[in-house]
Amino acid sequence: MRCVILSALAVSGTVFGADRLSTSEKGSLLIFSDIAGNLDGAGLPLGGPGGYMVISNDFPEDVRLQSYVVNNQACEAYDMAFSLTANQVAAFYGADLSAPFGDCDSLSVYVWAVNSDNAQIRWNHLSGYSENGNATAAAALVGDHGDTVGVAGTINMDGVEYASAYAGVTVNFQADFGGMAIELLDKDFADKTADPATTKIVAEIWNMDEVKFSGTSRCVTCFESADLSSWSDSAVNFFRGAVLGTDFGKARLFSEANGSCGETSAEHAFHVQSAQFPEDMGTAGTGSSSATLTYNLESEPDEAGKLRKNFGLLRK
Repeated sequence: MRCVILSALAVSGTVFGADRLSTSEKGSLLIFSDIAGNLDGAGLPLGGPGGYMVISNDFPEDVRLQSYVVNNQACEAYDMAFSLTANQVAAFYGADLSAPFGDCDSLSVYVWAVNSDNAQIRWNHLSGYSENGNATAAAALVGDHGDTVGVAGTINMDGVEYASAYAGVTVNFQADFGGMAIELLDKDFADKTADPATTKIVAEIWNMDEVKFSGTSRCVTCFESADLSSWSDSAVNFFRGAVLGTDFGKARLFSEANGSCGETSAEHAFHVQSAQFPEDMGTAGTGSSSATLTYNLESEPDEAGKLRKNFGLLRK
């Protein structure tokens, strides 16, 4: 299922400040979620392909960037490194980004600024967008411009080194209409054999009469998208109007470790995205949580080098 992202992690900036992920602020790390990997995606720009991402560097100096492109269906990723010159804007197309995977419907791309040793640095001058809206940005919170942030190869979105994720999400919805997509933010790009993040997303739901319902939940590994009417892995799905009892409702989502989702199930920070229509489900982040990205410091593989060469973004 293709999704239109309205990240609950990003209602941020003006409410919580730079210590939370945001779609209205620049950052040193950008997350582009659910880019269409084929030519059939929604939000087609005139004359263009279905999926794309645009990224810009608004600082008057060149910057090196490390990125990973994720196949959301298979939880696989490849490494793509490139550079942006001073004030450069660059565009990537989903069909090209998905080519190393063969057949891929949905992609996510994680991009961050690095130095000549490929260690992550503070460079809060990155912004971007895709066919789904603004990218989610994490500002680096320590050091001066250009300084290494934390331990090289480990990015902590914890509100100390980088802006933090949220602990939960509140979603307003119409019963039996639209859908939700969830992306877990913990990514181990350094170990291709590592188990992908898995969690149980639990929903506490209220109807228009302020009656609370519990018991609706769903197991999520890496990324998952589903209609609200088929969302529940539990006995009762209160996203359905027949059991909700009203046309509209509110859900409060949180992550929990639960053995019913597998032995590796744990709490994880996550994105919430509205799937298909309506485009805006009225999502809002709650609390704070941490997420970690790990990656190798050595150079990228052949497929990434070919891609960045095609886009004219060879590193200098």
